[in-house]
Amino acid sequence: MQKENEKLFGISKQNTVLKKTRIIFFLLSLYIIAAFAWWTYAHILENKEIYKHEKENLELLCFKASVDMEGASQDQFFRDTTEAKKYFYHNFPKLEIIFDLEKENPLDYYLIRPQKESYDLIKNNLDRKIWMYLLEGVVMVLLLFWGIIWIYQSLQNRLNLKRQQSNFLLSITHELKTPLASIKLYIETLRKRKLSEEQTDTILKNSLTDVERLHDLVENLLIAARLDNHKYEPYFELTNFSVLVSETIDKFIAPRTSNHQIVKNIEPDVFLSVDENAIVMILNNLLSNAAKYSPENTVIEISLHQDHSITKLSVSNEGPNIDDEDKKNLFSRFYRAGNENTRKNKGTGLGLFIVKNLLTLHKADIFVKDKNPQGAIFEIEFKKNEKNTTS
Repeated sequence: MQKENEKLFGISKQNTVLKKTRIIFFLLSLYIIAAFAWWTYAHILENKEIYKHEKENLELLCFKASVDMEGASQDQFFRDTTEAKKYFYHNFPKLEIIFDLEKENPLDYYLIRPQKESYDLIKNNLDRKIWMYLLEGVVMVLLLFWGIIWIYQSLQNRLNLKRQQSNFLLSITHELKTPLASIKLYIETLRKRKLSEEQTDTILKNSLTDVERLHDLVENLLIAARLDNHKYEPYFELTNFSVLVSETIDKFIAPRTSNHQIVKNIEPDVFLSVDENAIVMILNNLLSNAAKYSPENTVIEISLHQDHSITKLSVSNEGPNIDDEDKKNLFSRFYRAGNENTRKNKGTGLGLFIVKNLLTLHKADIFVKDKNPQGAIFEIEFKKNEKNTTS
């Protein structure tokens, strides 16, 4: 049956798709980064070739200048070295000419070479372009790497959400079918068999437990949809919070067959301005969560305490410790630690999501703490503000 459900909701197929996507994404990212690296390297090589050609052109210009100076000297364009230099620098500003003044006729003995500034100019130009391409390459790779990470995380979150939704469908199928099958069996038993009053009472009590289970599930689904669409509008009124918490705990225990010891440590006459329906749902989800993950015959303790500015409500259990990584995601929609197919305790992954969002409407905070030696404590803090006043 489990394999059929897995096939129906495509969980194994999604895991395969996720692995393939990771591999393709990694290879594509590697290719793009390599392409940018090659682009940068190719431009650097190209500019080194340009530098080489510019240097050669500068040296060829020396030869041209020598020929030109020789012709100008024969045509008597200048009569001394001063006029010769003036002529030379006017026509060849990138070069320099050095006359041998010790010779009898220095106009016939001279050295032409590129100016040091000309070499420095083309060398600096090369260095500037190399640094420009390197910086552009580094910036592009960093931006690309950031974009790849962002896209990958978005894709990962989307795939995780899809997997959680599939797990949710798989889980809710179980959550709906199990109590319905039990109720159907109880009704058929009452129809076909004559039972004692005690047996009838047990069957009716068990049926009521399953009905409550279905009721809680439907309520969670409806409230989660309204919260997700921002359509839940709380109604705040000043309430005896101590009485509300105590009555909610008693009602939670009454229709359910509980193998846990419920301990109430509630400070009397604590008044808060709250949405009573929301508080009932918050407590029911926290109590259900505590009962689900706690071993039989262990203690679930509910504490309520108020100081001058903060009211603290906590629900603690003696179940397994919660990993730090799971603590970060506990209040996310559909999130459940582990895999739905291997998880012993069933659930929809909506309970703590509802708790967190309803508390946000109350401007209250919730914290998950470890309990020694084993267990978890869900602690809620109601702070004094314009919507939440105490007296």
